Amino acid sequence: MVSDEEQSFVKDRILIRVSYWVAAIVDCAIAVAVLIPERMGVEEFVYPMGLMSAVAFSWAVLLIVADRKPVERRWVLLPTTLVAFLLGVAGVYAGSVGLIPVQRIMASSAVVVGVLLLLTYTCYRTRNLERANLPGVSE
Repeated sequence: MVSDEEQSFVKDRILIRVSYWVAAIVDCAIAVAVLIPERMGVEEFVYPMGLMSAVAFSWAVLLIVADRKPVERRWVLLPTTLVAFLLGVAGVYAGSVGLIPVQRIMASSAVVVGVLLLLTYTCYRTRNLERANLPGVSE
């Protein structure tokens, strides 16, 4: 019989893993999207687009590596939340100054809000999660 504590641990572990993968998939989409000049409000490729793509792809890899030991590496969710928030701020600013169409900013902002809600909820729910003392539940 599985105890309530063990069930809660397993559910929290799944939530952490889902958070890693959702953020990683969004990061990969960003890594590709920033390489499309029209999406970035420019007419041709510029160097900062490549930098942003490399950083977004690297962050996705970081999240996938964190998923290998999800509970132990859940601290990765905090800087990921900061990154998501700052990307949202950058998008809203780009829309407010007319660099990117407002419709596109509204759509990307909805994704940012969804990811932020997921990451924040995961951080809150798992804040006291203890990996030890749960026999039979492995990382």
